[in-house]
Amino acid sequence: MIISSVYAIAAVLSLVLLAAYFVMVKKKEAWFFVLFTAIFVVNAGYFALSISDTLGGALWANRVSYAGSVFLPLSMLMIILQTLQAKYSRWLPKALLMISVAVFFVAASPGWLDIYYAQVSLTEIDGATALAKEYGPWHNLYYVYLASYFLSMIGCIL
Repeated sequence: MIISSVYAIAAVLSLVLLAAYFVMVKKKEAWFFVLFTAIFVVNAGYFALSISDTLGGALWANRVSYAGSVFLPLSMLMIILQTLQAKYSRWLPKALLMISVAVFFVAASPGWLDIYYAQVSLTEIDGATALAKEYGPWHNLYYVYLASYFLSMIGCIL
């Protein structure tokens, strides 16, 4: 139950930071809104997963956390590009958004398809619900997705 409390605190704090961004920042940037929202969604998903009592509920909570997770690196890259005042094509954010949505649908597929997790079941770790997963053939796609973003961010900064 302690880990669920940690997830709850993280979700509440990230919601407070999102609200503070709206209240305190005069000139709002869309990608910072995406970043703060994604962080809240990830933390809310982790909390919901930790207190789930059914496999279906845990899978939905996992989908929520992935909904936030796929947009974190996108928003970070776009913030870096804006901060560096880098020139990029207008189609770039749209293309990256479409890729992010596609990766989300793959990551959200457990329970419907066995491409991301071949098998999944509920388990309990230190009083919190977790998913016991056997990775499917497309699971490495998420690692490639994350590595591509982080290499892109490093490349832009260098």
